[in-house]
Formats: sequence, C-alpha cells, structure tokens
Amino acid sequence: MEIDFIPDEYVTRSVSFHRDSSFTAYLGTILDPLIVEGLVDEYRLGVTKDGSVIFFQIDEEGRCRSGKVMKYDPVTGHRIRDGRSACRITWVHVLMKKQGLLPEEWDLSQCLFGEHLLQRYPWKAVALVESEKTAVICAGLLPEYVWLATGGKNGLGNKLDCLAYRKVVVYPDVDAYDYWCEQLAGYPNIKVSDLLQRVKGPGDEKMDLADWLAPG
Repeated sequence: MEIDFIPDEYVTRSVSFHRDSSFTAYLGTILDPLIVEGLVDEYRLGVTKDGSVIFFQIDEEGRCRSGKVMKYDPVTGHRIRDGRSACRITWVHVLMKKQGLLPEEWDLSQCLFGEHLLQRYPWKAVALVESEKTAVICAGLLPEYVWLATGGKNGLGNKLDCLAYRKVVVYPDVDAYDYWCEQLAGYPNIKVSDLLQRVKGPGDEKMDLADWLAPG
C-alpha cells in the first residue's frame, strides 16, 4: 500500500533548539537542559508559532506520517484541554490541507511515535507507552530503552508490526491495563508490565508511567 507522507523540510523547519515549546519548557524543569536538547533532536520535537509542541510520527524509513499538535502547561506539564481555544489537539496534515500545502486526497496512515529510533538503536529493548509526553519523559529518565508511544489506548493493531523482532515491555496507563493485556496476548515478544497496578493508590485510576516517575 502506498503511504502518504509529509515532506521532511516541514519537519526540519519546525524543530528548534533555540525556542521552547510549552512542553520542552516543562521538560526543562525536570531534566538537564542538555538532555532536553537531545530529546528534541532524537524525537524531532517541533514547535509552532503559539508554542505548542508537535509530536511527529516518523516511521522506520524516516517518512513523516503526520504530527500531533498539543499544548501543555509549562509549569505543571499537564495538557491544556480547553476545546474552545486553539489549544485542543490537531494534526499537521489537517493544518497543511487548510493551507493548500497538501492535496485533499492525502490520507493519514499512522505509525508509532518514535518508531524511527528502532533502526538507530537495534540493540536496545523497547518500552511502549500510550502518550507521546510519557515516552519522551521516560526516554530522558531511563535511556536504556527505546521509548515509543501508541498515541492512545486503542492505538495498537498493525502499528505493532515494526516490533515483531524486538523485545518489548509495555507500560499501560492504570485504566488500560486489562485492555492491553487482552489485546497483546498473542504477541510472545511483548510483556505487559503490572508495575503501575502494584504502586497505584486511591485516585490513581488515570495514572501513567510519567506520573509515577515525575509526579507534578
């Protein structure tokens, strides 16, 4: 199947080491600045004019499938969810279509966030989480793994084809544990960790690994 992708020049243009997005500003409160710069480079984290972060989905062949545009509180690291403002989630390909930079028939085919790092680190075990934010934070704190994200609770399916020959540990959000155990039962190379199930407390039903490693 032919895959539509976004030309790399648009990715390169949005990645800045001199201007923080609201998300990288938050990263700077919990990680060394040199580590943050390395994460921007590795994950090719983009920044928009209004300071939102762009989590580009780049596949193993280096093709950008699209990018998720999100805004975070630079102090707490919590996502700004006001759907009445420009701070809600949008996609790069949607914005580019509106600007006439992509044809209307351009079709989104998603991959795992961070997938392009698999070829860069063939010797590392892979750790898979739900959110892009969590993958980046964990990569800064636990760099012995290649950290990838599905982008959502239901973001599994054929996205996992790239992991067929890798050793993978999955860290589901607390409320996704049973679902991911069921969905991943047929993958012998993938282990679902129950870490968050063991450490959760009252009110932690939505906790993910970054909440536990870097509580804010």
